[in-house]
Amino acid sequence: MQFIKKINHALPLNYQLIRFITFFILFVARAFMWVMPIFFAIIFIKPQFVFNYKETLRKLRIHHTALSQGPVKRYVETFFKARINQATHISGECTQCGNCCLNKQCVFLEPIEDDKFQCGVYNSPFRKLSNCGAFPISSEDVERYECPGYVFNQYPVIKIKNAN
Repeated sequence: MQFIKKINHALPLNYQLIRFITFFILFVARAFMWVMPIFFAIIFIKPQFVFNYKETLRKLRIHHTALSQGPVKRYVETFFKARINQATHISGECTQCGNCCLNKQCVFLEPIEDDKFQCGVYNSPFRKLSNCGAFPISSEDVERYECPGYVFNQYPVIKIKNAN
């Protein structure tokens, strides 16, 4: 136990700040979950979040659990530029599989046809501020959600010879 305390004090301030912000976001989301359907109905102009209040709450609980497993922390790390894998190049395009939407657990995800999904708030300006608007940021995103539409390749290392 003493060893763990020493390690925590040695962590960079940036990492401790990231952990605190991640905890705070998840805590606030959990505390205000009961008003989220109303809030979402207003900002996304989608009254079905209120009309289907119980179902929206059920989906929000699943959504919160999925967010707690890393996506919020990754988003905060990206915001602080604490952990972006710059050694890869990501190419490809969305196949609408829904994997990146918290493994099909996103409250906003809507099915459109067999094994195809779309974001129900895709055209909202608020979506661009979310984790979704930045996907994929790194190869970790592609790997985490086993995204079939994106691939990553290592940038080649170019060696520079000394002129002397």
